Amino acid sequence: MGDVFANGLEISGKAVQAQTIAAFPDVCMTPPENPATPPGVPVPYPNFAMAGDTEKGTSTVKIKGKIVNLKNKSDMSRTSGDEAGCAAKKGVVSSKNMGKSYFNAWSANVKFEGEPVVRMSDLTTNNHASPVGNAPPWPHIAKLNVGLGDCEKVFAELDGHRHADSPCDFSTTGRNSEHTARASAFMRSRSAGTGCSQWPAYDPADAPCICMNTKRVNKKASERSRKGMPHDRKTKKIDNLLDQARAGCKGPSGSVSCKKACTVPTTGDLVKTSSDATVNEHSRTKRKSKEEKKSASECLELINLAYLAGVEDSDSEEEAKKKVEAVKQKPICTKAVCKAPKARQCHTCGV
Repeated sequence: MGDVFANGLEISGKAVQAQTIAAFPDVCMTPPENPATPPGVPVPYPNFAMAGDTEKGTSTVKIKGKIVNLKNKSDMSRTSGDEAGCAAKKGVVSSKNMGKSYFNAWSANVKFEGEPVVRMSDLTTNNHASPVGNAPPWPHIAKLNVGLGDCEKVFAELDGHRHADSPCDFSTTGRNSEHTARASAFMRSRSAGTGCSQWPAYDPADAPCICMNTKRVNKKASERSRKGMPHDRKTKKIDNLLDQARAGCKGPSGSVSCKKACTVPTTGDLVKTSSDATVNEHSRTKRKSKEEKKSASECLELINLAYLAGVEDSDSEEEAKKKVEAVKQKPICTKAVCKAPKARQCHTCGV
């Protein structure tokens, strides 16, 4: 590790154990090449690049004696993961496999030798023959200087990903791409894909997710396919929070009343409850120590809050923290609270 930071993010260079993790899809033409499939078969591959393969970095300013990545100068000389895409055409866009990785983002105000430095989470495009990449931008991950341990490791252990790029393979593994912060809490209608007035721009496809056991693949005759699974237990813990909020919709006799509006949880409360429930129920974290669980949950909170707050690469550490603190106080969609029949008549529902 380099342990040199810019804007609270580790600077990327040849001495740093940083990598672009699973840029996907990198579509390459793959054998067999025959009359039925003349150019081969297009196959999407995950694509990886290592900061240790940095070339064309700084000349005089170095970290641990090695070059540092700079804007519009540096690249990583090779990528991996798409080796099998070796038919004559190779990458469908770049006509390459194992091509270079280029940086697409950098610090706005920290420079070495007059050029902005590349940092943790700065975007890259992978498998290049030229600056037009074959794989979509993906965070360049090193480590975040937030005092919460190795959040990258936590997210990777849970198979963290963008929802639209799920690697979970539900049909064969029973693992689902799970929003650690419940997506329906930020939407008017999940099925229709519509946002609510509080979160009009929320997009579940872009939100951070993990893979979680949802369905028993080889269940016994006496077992339910989903009941009691980690996903089911996590869901019930979040429902408990929402049930407490719905209690304000009922009168003394238990009937629905609009004299009391439903109490809408804050985003901070929902995200913390979701993160705690994920860590306590996930098969890879539930048996960890109390301290390890706390650190893992805080990492998931940070990842989700940063996404919801719209934290950008160009934000300073102070700006990012302000955005995160502000979004913690923002209410979730009232529809998430008032979706149950007992709460439908609340005058705050469906906003």
